[in-house]
Amino acid sequence: MIPLTCRRNVLWGESVASQFKNLLRNTNFVLLWCAYGISAVGDHLSELAILATRDALEENVDVTPLMARITFVLILPFFFFGPLMGALADRFPRRSLMITADLARALLLIFFFQLITTSTDTFGETWGPFLPILALGFFAAMFAPARQAMVPTLVRQDQLVPANATIAGLGLIGTIFAQVVGGILADKGKIQAAFYLDAATFTLSAVCIYFISPKRGTINAHVHQGDDSMLASLKQGVDYLRSHKHVLQLVGIAVVVWFTGSAVKSLIPAIVKNTYQGTFADFGQYLGILGLGFVAGSVILFLLGNALRSEIAITYALLGTAASLIIVAATIFIPLPLILAKIVGGIGLFLSGLFGVSVMVSYNAMIQRFVPNQYRGRVYGIVNLATMGGLLIATGTLAIPAWTNLDSWAGYVLVGSAILLTAVGIATLRVRLRTPAYGQLYALYRNFNEFFLKFWYRLNVANRCTIPHEGPVIVTANHISPIDPLFVYAACRYRMLSFMIAAEYYNVPIISHFVKTAECIPVRREENDITAIKEAIRRLKDKKVVGIFIQGGIRNRTSENEVKHGVAMMAMRTGATVIPAHISGVRYEESMVECFLHRHNARVKFGQPVDLSEFTDRKPETLEAASQKIFAAIQELAP
Repeated sequence: MIPLTCRRNVLWGESVASQFKNLLRNTNFVLLWCAYGISAVGDHLSELAILATRDALEENVDVTPLMARITFVLILPFFFFGPLMGALADRFPRRSLMITADLARALLLIFFFQLITTSTDTFGETWGPFLPILALGFFAAMFAPARQAMVPTLVRQDQLVPANATIAGLGLIGTIFAQVVGGILADKGKIQAAFYLDAATFTLSAVCIYFISPKRGTINAHVHQGDDSMLASLKQGVDYLRSHKHVLQLVGIAVVVWFTGSAVKSLIPAIVKNTYQGTFADFGQYLGILGLGFVAGSVILFLLGNALRSEIAITYALLGTAASLIIVAATIFIPLPLILAKIVGGIGLFLSGLFGVSVMVSYNAMIQRFVPNQYRGRVYGIVNLATMGGLLIATGTLAIPAWTNLDSWAGYVLVGSAILLTAVGIATLRVRLRTPAYGQLYALYRNFNEFFLKFWYRLNVANRCTIPHEGPVIVTANHISPIDPLFVYAACRYRMLSFMIAAEYYNVPIISHFVKTAECIPVRREENDITAIKEAIRRLKDKKVVGIFIQGGIRNRTSENEVKHGVAMMAMRTGATVIPAHISGVRYEESMVECFLHRHNARVKFGQPVDLSEFTDRKPETLEAASQKIFAAIQELAP
């Protein structure tokens, strides 16, 4: 369900502080960041004020359908106009579209109380109070694809995860502020004041977007070229999506997340009212706790940067969200003291927000990487159509039928949502582990190794891995620390590597399990281990990849020119391709423990295959010359 690989040329060694500083130096990004955070306040500030006009705290009023109707009506325009707005974002300046959307929403909110009153008198109490939200949703649908498509034109590809996490984090801080302030204003009956404040936020957002300058970035690069009709333009976007399985899979995940997320959000006021005995202010606080979890998840993703691959983050965040919803459901089904139920419920909502935003940021970053700029607006329009369709199904099911005592079903809806998220999470894990050319256990170890090395040792893969996709290969590198093999493992995703390693590692707890799973070849270092050499040659004849350090053991700086002849001998005997690699940025330590504990700035760079065709025999002087040529190729890769 998720792509195994992602075409990237990324420098993973950039520190978190450097990533954030670079984003803050980007004036266009900062303006877009602020605009989104401010408009996020506007998106949610009026929700609880609208609930207050419906007397949602009264004992005989079901609050779940009321909350669901707000979300349903707000999102309905995304479903009907999402693809159209996406096409507009590919044909017209995105900045202008966003400013128009913000100013239109500000104008609507100035007269929103009067619109609600008129609509209620005209269309009745059930849906009348919510219909003016349709206009807000229409302009929100105009804003969203333009903003989503603009992000990759303002930042580098390797900054997409931190950029999306930063945007989401500030947007969610705005959401928390809106929920808390909105709850206080609703409790005090300041309905009109909430709408005026809402209008001010959209106006301020428009001002920020106005100062985004095309001269400082590439935001006009998206403008559609050609005379295609709007319908033809939309069809191109649909055709692109249909022909790219990975993007379709991400859209499917997004639909599930929005379906379950909207259902859960609709239930929060009912849970707070009936289980936690709360008021409007408490509604805002618990919605704020959910938003605080979103912020925490965004911060964690920013800190991790590109260390955690997005496709891996999606799998485990789906499972984490499911577990979090079970925690909240437990407070409904299990009799607990009121204070304990509130605390446990708050923790569950916090965690569900943390994991939920991890899924959303990850699939957004992957879509932005995969989809070319000229299609991005239309693809996001279709993505919004699909995700909003899932949201409408969830909220429509809660809002449209004339349910009785719907609030009492909150716990069962939470459990059902958790089961769905668990099923999708397991499916993504199975698909991702099924696709590698090696075993599932090796894939799990390799994924964890890659994450740990990029996060803790700040591993920077300086170029694409040059190991051929098939045939016998010897990967050889310099050797300065016990963790060197792990760097090479982390840098190659598509083939299984088996390193020749010291035999004693087979007896070290935990490490032994990994080296056996990776089918490493144990070498007795105190002697000329003929058995290990024969095993390596057998592997190469079976067209596998063997890793060998040409210097033999670990070498410090003063002895780095010492080389062994094993690589040259085995390559000439088996015809294996020799791929040089250079490892740098790792400090030499006498103690293995110190080497593992210290943070490094590791760097791996692969070279092109070494041509050994000039060496026609295996005499000692020939092997020495071939070995020196291989070692020279390794040294040429040094930074």
